[in-house]
Amino acid sequence: MNFELLYTVFKETNYLKERFIVLLQYIVSNFKSIGHPVEFSMFPIQATIDERFLKSIPTKNGEWKVLRRGGFFGPNASGKSSFIKSIAFARDFIVDGQKSGKGIRIDQFRGDFEELKGISTFQFVFYLNGEVYEYGFSLDRYQIHEEWLMQLIETGFVPLFTRVTDSLGKTEIDIESKFARKNSKERILAEVLKESIQENQKNQLFLYKLHDNGIKKAEKIVDWFRSLQIIFPQTKVRALPIRMKADIELQNYIAEMLRKMDTGVFNVSVASKEIDFHDFAEKLEVPQEIIDDIEDIRNGIVSFAGKYFIFAENKKKRTMLVQLKFDHKLNGKSVPFDIDEESDGTQRLLDLLPMLFAMREDSNAIYFVDEIDRSLHTKLSQYLLNEFINCGKNTYNQIIFTAHDVNLINTNDFRQEEIWFIEKNNLGESRLRPLSDFNLQNGQDALKAYLSGRFGAIPMIRRDF
Repeated sequence: MNFELLYTVFKETNYLKERFIVLLQYIVSNFKSIGHPVEFSMFPIQATIDERFLKSIPTKNGEWKVLRRGGFFGPNASGKSSFIKSIAFARDFIVDGQKSGKGIRIDQFRGDFEELKGISTFQFVFYLNGEVYEYGFSLDRYQIHEEWLMQLIETGFVPLFTRVTDSLGKTEIDIESKFARKNSKERILAEVLKESIQENQKNQLFLYKLHDNGIKKAEKIVDWFRSLQIIFPQTKVRALPIRMKADIELQNYIAEMLRKMDTGVFNVSVASKEIDFHDFAEKLEVPQEIIDDIEDIRNGIVSFAGKYFIFAENKKKRTMLVQLKFDHKLNGKSVPFDIDEESDGTQRLLDLLPMLFAMREDSNAIYFVDEIDRSLHTKLSQYLLNEFINCGKNTYNQIIFTAHDVNLINTNDFRQEEIWFIEKNNLGESRLRPLSDFNLQNGQDALKAYLSGRFGAIPMIRRDF
């Protein structure tokens, strides 16, 4: 039996409950299959008269319209997952920081373009509580080369701070009055922190140092990145059975959606009981190394094989087994199934449905979902993406997803700017273009045009082997 220790201690992250966040633009270079810069935008083209699926945000530079969805299509190994992984790398590097003096573990493009100089760049333009910011940084495996934070005013972007390391290794950081007033406590602290970027700290982001020392403007920016929700095919919703046990509304919602989507499940419940973990582990032949890891946990939660074990140690060590049960009607009888007995499609829906549930409560988040169609029928994928719009009519949630199912390429359900094609050029680097770059006439079948090769980004089956 294959086991994976997913979480040792359960921690509920407490993000800002009242926030207004939107991704506007993202540029990345020299990461995995991405060589030269690729640019992704959530802005509609100006010439469009299609007002569907847009939201308006008030900015210092007027009212801007933004998209709420973006979908990536292309052949296998074209770079779809690389794009999502670049977002995950940047988020984690910003939020978690980097130990001083340590090398930076980044997977760069292996084609070694001389003009890229071994440097990777990540640049975000985003909206946060009424303000538009641009934040970016460039780095190699040893140090940060550039870093900047800018804010939009009536006339354009102005810098809050900029950082540059020259060819001799000298780092200069300029902090502007827009970031913090002269002689203010935050400005004085920021000036002290910039002097601390010495040789063994050149691998650390200045933004992280500001945040780590309690400077509020930096904390808000880092919280924006922390709120990015990234879902890969192997990502599981943390402690879902425990959340469903505590939230009957969530439990009922997931049961209702599984019924609606014809999965064969007519009810979902949460079963819990106290157990002797050693007896249970012996029965399931749990590997000794996992048992050893669990022995070190006095209070916390461990998950493997779809089951959650809650450990609480007072006078006596107690273990509670918590797991989901899925009721099916077989031969007129109700039969409970464990999660590992459910189909891959049903398990995938359990990864995605909590996202839709959260939108019903006017939450605001940005979701990146790799292979949203994995193990799902086309109609289910279409339903989920349309439900994303319907559930979040009163919110500013956004979803950026990758998919292999080309049947989702449909201009009746998507604006042209929401559909992106990604493929590798003859140098082996991923390139990105939106459908709106092509001259698609009204009423023309986008899927048929795509499959004919008009937009590229389709696999070429070689016949010369």
